[in-house]
Parts: sequence; structure tokens; C-alpha cells
Amino acid sequence: MAHIIHFLEYCGHVDYKIIDRLLKDLKENRDYRKLGKTISKRIYAIIVECLENIAKHSIDNPEDKPVFRPFITVTSEEGLIFIRAGNPILREKIQKLDIGLDLINTLEDRELLSLYDSKINMHHESGANGAGLGFMLMKLKSRNNIGYRYTGVDKKVAFFEMKITITQHTMRKLIIDQTSNSPRVVFDPDMNRYEISGESRPPDVAGFYSDILTWFDDYAKQLFKSEEDIRPLIVDLDFEYFNSSSAKYILDFCKKIAEVKSKGKDITVKWHYEDDDYDMLETGREMSKMAKFPFEYTIKGKK
Repeated sequence: MAHIIHFLEYCGHVDYKIIDRLLKDLKENRDYRKLGKTISKRIYAIIVECLENIAKHSIDNPEDKPVFRPFITVTSEEGLIFIRAGNPILREKIQKLDIGLDLINTLEDRELLSLYDSKINMHHESGANGAGLGFMLMKLKSRNNIGYRYTGVDKKVAFFEMKITITQHTMRKLIIDQTSNSPRVVFDPDMNRYEISGESRPPDVAGFYSDILTWFDDYAKQLFKSEEDIRPLIVDLDFEYFNSSSAKYILDFCKKIAEVKSKGKDITVKWHYEDDDYDMLETGREMSKMAKFPFEYTIKGKK
């Protein structure tokens, strides 16, 4: 049986005094205090947004049914943090919520961050109420889509519920600066960015690619620990040139990606090449064939 840890559990009216009390209780929770600083701050930020959303937008439950009272629970199970929250809303708000949440869930992190920045600037300039900013922050902090549903209460009221999942154990970044003979490497799970770009002919090719292959092995293990859907992964391979020694390790890397794909993870390799560089295009096709994994081919400078 899975061991479930409870960080926070509350049901009832929510106002700002209650929010302060709940956050104080959270900070004093023994299990919460054992979490790493990075993950605990993400959890805290999402909880604040959930509670403030309830305080601002929850309406009175006309029949005062316990099942439709505002609530929030925060639990941990098998390396995942689950934040669940719900509150009654007017049915007329559902369409707007659907549109906003579906857009947020569709956008990749970089697109969502850009939208968040533009919205927050509009909020400051116009004095608007910042609707939707909280949901954007929840996805950015959790790095997962926001699950949600509605349950009918009566003709005017529905009960809105959210489920937000956070992976408890975060992966380190791998950043290697480009040199005259080795490519730039950016493996950043926080930004959902995975890229190798530049010229590859390092003096110690085995040592250089060993770091990349080891990092990806660790990351793949972390991915398979979670049964939750994750964001699609796009790996950009953008080589100007690579020598024969590098080719072996690049192929090994592509085979590891193929293995992750074969186990059900949504992962894509984008092979970049210059418009008239047919040799690099053909090399990509050969890599794809040997890795037994279809690539996407992208002309540099074109989207």
C-alpha cells in the first residue's frame, strides 16, 4: 500500500485570516519542513494561489451541502505532491474558465511565461483584477497541466475542482558552454528546454558525452517514476559539424531517446540543418534510421 503524507487539509469558509492561519499551520507541519527549499517554495506558492482564488471567487453554497463546501488538501504519495482545491462558482463563469484553463494547459512554458509577463504588465498599467494570472503561476510552478472538473449544484451554481501535481524530486540542470570545438548543451527541466548546438570535435569526446548520457539516464529514471502525464519533451539537435568520434555518442544519445519514446513518453527530436546543407539533412536521416526513431527536420531560421 502506498504511504500517503498529509501536509494540509481544510474544508469550510475561506477568508484572509483563515489563509494566514492555514499557511502558518503548513509551515509548522513536520513533513513539509523536511522538503527541500525549492520544492517547498513551489508548493507554498500554489497553495497561496488556490486559497486566494477560493477567497475571491467562491460564492455561498445555497443548500449548504458539506460536499460542496470550499476545500483544499495537500498530500504526498510515491514522490508526487497532489494539491486539490474546490469551491462553488456561478455556472455562467464556466465557459470563461474553460477557455482560460484550456489555453494555459496548451501553451509550452516559454509561451506561457511570455503570456504571463504581458498579462502582469497589463494588470499594472490598467488596474485590472489579474484574472487568470494565478492559474498561469500554478502551471509554471508545478510544471504540469492543471486538472479540473465541474459538478452541478443547482441551476445557477456549479462546484469547481482543481488537481495540481508536482514531482517532488527535481532534476538538476546540465549547462555546458560552447567552445571552438565543443557544442553548447542546455538540459533544463525547469524551462522544458533540451538542446545541443554548435560544432562537436572535443579532444576528449568520451568524457564530454559521458556527462550528457549519464544526465539523460538519470532524467529518464525520474520520468518513469511518475505515472502522471508530463509535458511533451522536444530535444533540439542543431549541429554545425560533428566528427566521426562524436557521431557514435550522438547516436547513443538518440537511441536512449528512442527507448524513452518506446515506453510511452511524449518526446520528439528536432534535427536542424541549413537550407542548402543536404549532407547534414542526410546525416540526420541516417541517425534516425539507425536509432529506429523518426526525427522532425527543421530548416534553420524557419519555424
